[in-house]
Amino acid sequence: MEKIIKKKLLLIVSMLAVTFALAGCSSSDKKVEFDYDGNTLVQIAETQATNYMQVAQVEDVYNFYVDEEANGGQVDETTADALKVFSTIESDYGKFQQFKPVNLEDEDDKTIQEVDDKVVVTLYAECAEKEAIVKATFVDNSVTYNFQKYSVMAQNQYSEEEADQMLASNGVYPYKISEFEVAANQTLKDKMKDAGANTLIGMGIVFIALIFISFIISLLKYVPALLDKETREKRKAEKAKKALGSVATLNVDKEDETPAGNAPAPAGIVDIVNTATGESVMNDSELVAVISAAVMAAQGGKTRVRVNYPSNDKLVVRPRKKNKR
Repeated sequence: MEKIIKKKLLLIVSMLAVTFALAGCSSSDKKVEFDYDGNTLVQIAETQATNYMQVAQVEDVYNFYVDEEANGGQVDETTADALKVFSTIESDYGKFQQFKPVNLEDEDDKTIQEVDDKVVVTLYAECAEKEAIVKATFVDNSVTYNFQKYSVMAQNQYSEEEADQMLASNGVYPYKISEFEVAANQTLKDKMKDAGANTLIGMGIVFIALIFISFIISLLKYVPALLDKETREKRKAEKAKKALGSVATLNVDKEDETPAGNAPAPAGIVDIVNTATGESVMNDSELVAVISAAVMAAQGGKTRVRVNYPSNDKLVVRPRKKNKR
């Protein structure tokens, strides 16, 4: 029993391995599976494009085809999309005149190209203002075509050739147009103009971005000062030291002006001001005490100094005498 189960599992694994190997070896490129004639494709594309352009210019008819509520969903999506594409061709490129002739016998001609499982037909429409490029994409329609073909053969006792002719006269082929695309056929001058404009716009955006980045970088030098508390305290101490030096310099100048042999100057009133603005900076009682002590030291400790300031605690600094024991 176990041997039978092992054999079945081995068989299943082998089949899966073969399946994956075949899948890996198979080509993933899609190829066109329907037969076509190049001249017929060009004729169909030109005819349908011309019809769509004419219908799109009639407002009432155009609105009926593109409005699903108005047509009750009877118009297929491909037709509605094609009408929307061709509705602006006259306003963008001018009134349509004709399609340029196509020479499919030329080996360098790019009118018909196979893309995966589709066939793309490229036409050049001459308009009053600009030349437009019209591209029609053909896809496989062989299932619907064969069904109608054999139905016609059964009902009318037609041969295959006769059935093909009848379907072709009614516009039915083993392929159909899935979409239309319209774009301007730009000359070299137009392309250079657009390239220059895009380059200028790009350079302008880069220049503005660089200016903005430079401005942001220039502001970074203020960040440490705003975030560093010690730096702020250090600057505050430097301001206090500068104010103290200004007061000491003022007292030395007054001593130099005193005549020799005269008695020491009477007790004076000490005030602390900012030498730049002239405003009083005595808003800190501790700072006032330190500065007053410095003034006493400058007077040699012989003169009693009375300090007047706008402080509420009425702090007065007097010289201290040492008692000899």
